[in-house]
Amino acid sequence: MPVLQISPYTAEEHKELAALYADVASRTFAYDHTRFIHADQFLSLIEGEDVWVLRYEGEIVGFIGYYTPEHFLHSLYIRYTHHKRGFGRQALQFLLEHYGCAHELKVDRINQSALKFYQAMGYTDVTAEADARQTWSRLRSPAKIELKAAAAIAVGD
Repeated sequence: MPVLQISPYTAEEHKELAALYADVASRTFAYDHTRFIHADQFLSLIEGEDVWVLRYEGEIVGFIGYYTPEHFLHSLYIRYTHHKRGFGRQALQFLLEHYGCAHELKVDRINQSALKFYQAMGYTDVTAEADARQTWSRLRSPAKIELKAAAAIAVGD
């Protein structure tokens, strides 16, 4: 598995991350014709969150938006050209190790590929009974995510 480098977001990365967000979100949420997605939304998307930049061989391949007060994974975006390479798995394990606790997230129920991904990582559905009619499910992470052999995560400051 390729080694992912993870570092805190800097303003110099804004333009590239905003474009990445717009590209991945417009593809991911193509089923929702009511959702308008544009790169200008990136700053409001990450407001108040810890943002981590995911790089492979110097190239930005994705980012994480994490709301620390509630240990909530708000965003995990990875370029489509880098899907199925283990980067999502490494990013999720990084969160568990860095923050030292489990986290939760919401995923649209119609987004079956995301649901299958999180279930394969060991996430469990903790959707409250009162939210059962929502269009999303709330998932909780396991305590640890198994990385495949020879995987490592490099963290930069």
